[in-house]
Amino acid sequence: MKVTIPLAKLVADEAHTEAFRALAHLTRLRVFFFLVRARREVPAGEIQEAMEVPWPTLSHHLDLLRRAGLIQSRKEERYVYYSVKREMVAQMVRLLTACC
Repeated sequence: MKVTIPLAKLVADEAHTEAFRALAHLTRLRVFFFLVRARREVPAGEIQEAMEVPWPTLSHHLDLLRRAGLIQSRKEERYVYYSVKREMVAQMVRLLTACC
């Protein structure tokens, strides 16, 4: 069942602004796309291998994506796993497509 949200109910807020701002950097956009395509929790080391970005740089970008509400992290023992926050992504897609 498809749920349709009336245009009047679609309102961009500061959280959406921060999310779009976070995606306005090529490395963060690549990391985000990698996680979207993965469709699962991905360990930080696997992201670093795939992105070929130095760990301190990647850590900074992951933190910005997390603070922008686009991804979430979970620590298990000494490993950190990242995944996409699908609800926020769905909200952003609805905002972008509502007026098209």
